[in-house]
Amino acid sequence: MSATANNDVHSSSSKNYQWLIKIKNAETEETTHDDNQRKGPDFPKVPPTLRDIQQNRDCYDPSMVSIGPYHHGKTALEEMEKFKETYALDFVKDYARKNFNDEQLAKMMFLDGCFIVQFLFCLYTKPENLKMSSHDAALVTKDLFLLENQLPYEVLTKLTSFRNPDHKTPTKILTDFYDQVRAFPAGTELKEKITKNFRELPKSLTIRNPQGPAPGQPAAHLLEHLHKQFCSGTIVSENSGKNSCKNNSQINWYRYCPAEELRNIGIHFKPSKTGLFTDVHFKRGWLITRSLYIPPLRIDSSTKSLLLNLVAYEACHNKSRVTSYVCFMDSLIDTPRDVQVLRSKGILLNTLGSDDQAAEIFNQIASHLKPDPYAYIQVKSSIDKEHRKVLKKWVAMWLRVYFNSPWTFIAFVAATFTIILTAIQTYIALFPLNDR
Repeated sequence: MSATANNDVHSSSSKNYQWLIKIKNAETEETTHDDNQRKGPDFPKVPPTLRDIQQNRDCYDPSMVSIGPYHHGKTALEEMEKFKETYALDFVKDYARKNFNDEQLAKMMFLDGCFIVQFLFCLYTKPENLKMSSHDAALVTKDLFLLENQLPYEVLTKLTSFRNPDHKTPTKILTDFYDQVRAFPAGTELKEKITKNFRELPKSLTIRNPQGPAPGQPAAHLLEHLHKQFCSGTIVSENSGKNSCKNNSQINWYRYCPAEELRNIGIHFKPSKTGLFTDVHFKRGWLITRSLYIPPLRIDSSTKSLLLNLVAYEACHNKSRVTSYVCFMDSLIDTPRDVQVLRSKGILLNTLGSDDQAAEIFNQIASHLKPDPYAYIQVKSSIDKEHRKVLKKWVAMWLRVYFNSPWTFIAFVAATFTIILTAIQTYIALFPLNDR
């Protein structure tokens, strides 16, 4: 009787942990996604070619909390392990209805998963229960988007199902979380649009793959979720650009011009409407008006780390959208004056306090990267054509110098009107009407 009961308990326990066993086995399997036919593990380490860059090493290692196995057990992160146990206890006390065994992997996943879910819940619904300073909370947020600090998304999905079976609260929390991670400059009207997109996430907390036919395919982890939401679709003009090139050498002909120089030749900068890194396009307007649309970006202390880890994620999965975006921005930013030009147009929101620091971020990240040569190729071609038009350069410079404000325009009209009246008066003086 006792043996039978033990077998029943063991059988029931095994069923409870099927999702953990499945996740563990999935980490060693090769996966193929429709976008770029990705193969290999979903949780790779940062490639040595990126990690060995001395100035960027700190951007790949967690500073407050370890998630997953790669940085688990580090002495510098031991203090936050106590928070994990506290958060897990609070989570189980309030919501969990199941027990977990003592296996090391199950315990680590459970503690890490409960920490993330409970951290987000406290951050946005009960900040008084957060039990850490706002500074530490900001560092934890940064750590949750490191490539080597990820937890299977299925674990978070399972744990959130214990809290709210209808998934309404977790979806709202994730909406606020991603909204905070990538806030937009004021006046771009993009924050509301992105928030709306997140609120339309399916109840299963899975995301759509914009390139493939698998509409319910879940993200592997938080970083991949962020990548898909802000880098969805193909780069504008990418496919048509490949077909328009007569030979591969053509892609190397386009020069790189900083933002200040492009402004001087009459190209106007405007924020893109979608906010996607892939949405960069060039538009010809009335007469000599030319506009370059670029997605807006907030630059703060976590921006470098976030971009570098998105680039590392792409390096492991044969992608290049964020990489190409960073390199394109680097081509526009050489000096702090270029940052000032983009900032004045609502494309960059610099919260670092110095345009020098913002320029340095892009210059450092892109110095060791190689973008997709076909990315934004039509944009680069259009910019290069405008740069070669000498007459338009002169006209644009003249307009920028003498018509940079309404007062200069009014003064020009008044001066022109005065000259015309003076000419008419002179003519009448020389050739009186009575003589005719």
